[in-house]
Amino acid sequence: MFFEPTPEAKKPERPKASVEVVIVEPQSVCLKIQSQGTVLPKTESTLAVEVSGRIIEVADNFRPGAHFDAGDILFKIDPIDYTVAVASRQAELAMAELNLAQEEALFAQAAADWNTNGNTQTPSALTLRKPQLKRAKAVLSSAHAQLGLAQRNLERTQIKAPYTGRVLTKSADLGQLVSASSPNPIAEIYATDFAEIRLPLSQKQAGYLDDLSLRPAKVILRYKTNAWEAQLVRLEGTIDTKSRLLYGVALISNPFDGTNKLRRGQFLQAEIEGRTLDEVYVIPRLALRGSDTVYVLTENNTLQRRLVGVVKSSTKSVIIDRGLEPGDRVATSPIAYFVENMPVTLIEPSHDPLVY
Repeated sequence: MFFEPTPEAKKPERPKASVEVVIVEPQSVCLKIQSQGTVLPKTESTLAVEVSGRIIEVADNFRPGAHFDAGDILFKIDPIDYTVAVASRQAELAMAELNLAQEEALFAQAAADWNTNGNTQTPSALTLRKPQLKRAKAVLSSAHAQLGLAQRNLERTQIKAPYTGRVLTKSADLGQLVSASSPNPIAEIYATDFAEIRLPLSQKQAGYLDDLSLRPAKVILRYKTNAWEAQLVRLEGTIDTKSRLLYGVALISNPFDGTNKLRRGQFLQAEIEGRTLDEVYVIPRLALRGSDTVYVLTENNTLQRRLVGVVKSSTKSVIIDRGLEPGDRVATSPIAYFVENMPVTLIEPSHDPLVY
């Protein structure tokens, strides 16, 4: 009886996975930080009156939203009472000058009389009328001060713009009686030379910045297709206790003028330029396995696990500062399973450097 030979048992080979790779080279990368915030004027003030009276004149640009220049008269208060006060203080000043001239003459006469009489003793201050002369000088000084105050009060009947800006709100108009003792402001105004935008940052994002006291960071602000350039000039010293965020302050020059002007309260997206990293690698986000691992293709077309240091990542790319070498081939394809030194089939690699 003949038997057929038993076939040799063979273990089926697992098919090789096909992988795409990117060949990495070190490069310099400027860290970019994304944030957002609301535009507000750098200088915003409440306008109040320092003298009381009835408003007798209002400028055309003393209206919400209207523009004014520094020194513009926004409105006037009836000056009659303050004009009278100036005239009264001028009369008091003239009287004080006359009184001083008389006391100076009496002082000189008293000294001459004492010497003429041949007195050998030292005369007292009262005999020489020194206290009277001192009092006359003090009265004159007070008269000058009172006249200056009256003149300033007269000037204060014209309410002038302290800077170039716009009117935000106003609560007084022609014919209204206003009081210097009122706690309510007459208007709210803001300067148009600079605006600030507070940008929330995590503590990790703040670590991407250079020392702002040495060099402000460039900021690009965007709204739809419009863009504005600003500078991140400082970090606030307090961390928000609820959000655990801190705030950077970006400064924008002349934001409310021109064709591409901003609006107070406008919400903007911001991209901040942080510090520049040298000798780092940029890989696609899909190439990162887990939080700190990549698969590197060896010379024998096998895959090895490599731990890397992740500096920063986005939805598209990752910045690596350690764990890779120039010319490494990093796998970017999805891999269903991984075994150390598993053989793979190489798909033509990409030599184009990835930009973060």
